Amino acid sequence: MPTIHTYDARTREYLKTIDWTPPNEWVALPADATTLQPPAQREGFARVLNLAGDIWEHIEDHRGKAGYVEGQPYTVRDLGPLPAGWSDAAPEAPLIRVKAAKRAEIAAGHDAALAGVVAISDPTPTVVAVEAALLATTDPTGLDYARQKLAARRAELEAHVEAAQTVEAVMAVVVSYPV
Repeated sequence: MPTIHTYDARTREYLKTIDWTPPNEWVALPADATTLQPPAQREGFARVLNLAGDIWEHIEDHRGKAGYVEGQPYTVRDLGPLPAGWSDAAPEAPLIRVKAAKRAEIAAGHDAALAGVVAISDPTPTVVAVEAALLATTDPTGLDYARQKLAARRAELEAHVEAAQTVEAVMAVVVSYPV
């Protein structure tokens, strides 16, 4: 009873060793099997039978590893070395893009805070417009005060963003308004 070593039909990667009895004397080996002894397993490598079927090779095995190729998310699916441009670390967002996103967050927060001051119960565009007009008529000083407070806070937050020199410093700016 010969010992045979089976391998994957697509990748030719070693699968297992078994004792095999041929069903007939004219059957030499089953498909995807060899009598050639595979080498010892090495960490991070797969044992692969070359196309000629005469040598087992150690091929890098990074399958399932997640990372980035030229800044884009990528998961390794095949045997072999990591692709060119590989990085384990996520690409850092450019500072200018992070600042722009934070300025948009500040503007949206300002607008939401102003809508909340003017129309506390229902800050839809129509209600905000109507309530702002009523407030401007009945309490112009109160509306101006609220606008000034919110504008000052917006300017303060924008100044923090402009002064930031790193992505982390921009991300640390907490957008909040007194309402």
